Amino acid sequence: MCGTHPSAQMLSFAKISFRSLLLSAAMSVVLVAPASAGVDCVIGSKAAPAELIPACSAIIDQASNPSLDRAAALLVRADANARTSGALTQALRDIDRAIALDGKNAKAWRLRGDLLREAGGDLNRAAADLSKAIELDPQDSESYELRGVVYTNQHRLDRALADYDQAIRLKPDNAQAWSDRGVTYYLGGDNEKAIRDLSEALRLDPNRPRSYTNRGAAYKKLGQLDKSVADDGEAIRLDPKVPEYYDNRGLALAAMGEYDKAIADYDQALRLVPRPNFSTNRGDSYHLKGELGAALSDYEAALKLDPNFALTYNNRAVLYKKMGERKKALADYETALRLDPGNDNAAGGRRTMIAEIAKFGGEPLRPLAANSGNGPSFDCATAKREVEKVICADPQLGVLDRQIAETYERVLKSAGSRFAGGLRRTQRDFLTTRNTSFGRPGYDLRKVMQERLQRLNAMDS
Repeated sequence: MCGTHPSAQMLSFAKISFRSLLLSAAMSVVLVAPASAGVDCVIGSKAAPAELIPACSAIIDQASNPSLDRAAALLVRADANARTSGALTQALRDIDRAIALDGKNAKAWRLRGDLLREAGGDLNRAAADLSKAIELDPQDSESYELRGVVYTNQHRLDRALADYDQAIRLKPDNAQAWSDRGVTYYLGGDNEKAIRDLSEALRLDPNRPRSYTNRGAAYKKLGQLDKSVADDGEAIRLDPKVPEYYDNRGLALAAMGEYDKAIADYDQALRLVPRPNFSTNRGDSYHLKGELGAALSDYEAALKLDPNFALTYNNRAVLYKKMGERKKALADYETALRLDPGNDNAAGGRRTMIAEIAKFGGEPLRPLAANSGNGPSFDCATAKREVEKVICADPQLGVLDRQIAETYERVLKSAGSRFAGGLRRTQRDFLTTRNTSFGRPGYDLRKVMQERLQRLNAMDS
């Protein structure tokens, strides 16, 4: 970010719903609950979970029913529980019972492995379950694909690629496997192969928004920013309620220097879900635009959401350095390193700050004092407000401030007593609004100062 640390591109796997996995399971029996239940416990039922769960329970709780029938009903009920908020634990319990009743049911092992992964459970256990499913049914493409996802999450990329290869050999039209292999190639740094696989996934199924945004990330890595923006735009068109798609497009737009458009995308991402990386990314664009106060406000908002978000500390340190706040910059670099010891950017920034503090001290440089003739109209050594510190840190803003002050004084001297009071009032209003509005998202300090100077110049002429 800002020449030191890029914001992270958010990649994600195209999610396979637990329900879609269950519906793909070929079971030879159709289970029907007692007529009094009113709903059949069958695979593919469109009944709501609240209706399906008791229908399946009637079969499960009848000990005289065959074990295979009860196991099948447990899997249907597990699907219903998986679709019920807060019921993942119960879904796992149902699958555990189904496996206990029918330990050779490959689909049950596959479902439990994938649900463990989705629930954030033990990935080693998830991999073991999926390996068992493959042992029981070595021709099941989806088990290989799902184990590949687990291996990718464990950063075991070679094993993941081998599983995706096998999934595709068994089922060449498995768009999911093509898409997730593309993500794994991206994570391994092979963006050309990532784009190839994600393009094939989209050829097989053009309605995959996550595949578009992931391909967009690979295009961004290759510097093909127009294609990246286009892919994220397509993802947004297909599913406008996913905040990551707006964030990813914002990153590509920012890389193109389109900071206002990037900020608009981050705004939308934050409207959908407040997340620290979204606020940090928006702060980066404000920073690169030169709106340092808005950037600082966004970094602080990100740290309120997550006080342990290392990237924000690193990027705020860059901002503090630009503002001449060496002690604050050093503190942020050290916090970033504590949270992320492998952060080379923070380590380099920390060394630089230690050297600058040893040479210049911890206070901001003072060459832009009012009496220097080349800085703002006030003394930066005594500046207290954040807006004043930002003006001191930016030579262009410093010149603007001095021009505003000098033009105002000229206009005031030439104004008659009838107009002097109103002129003083408008200048006080300008300064008060500047001080209170600075740092708010969307407030463009440079633009406001330029507009004030233009108005004063018009009076002066």
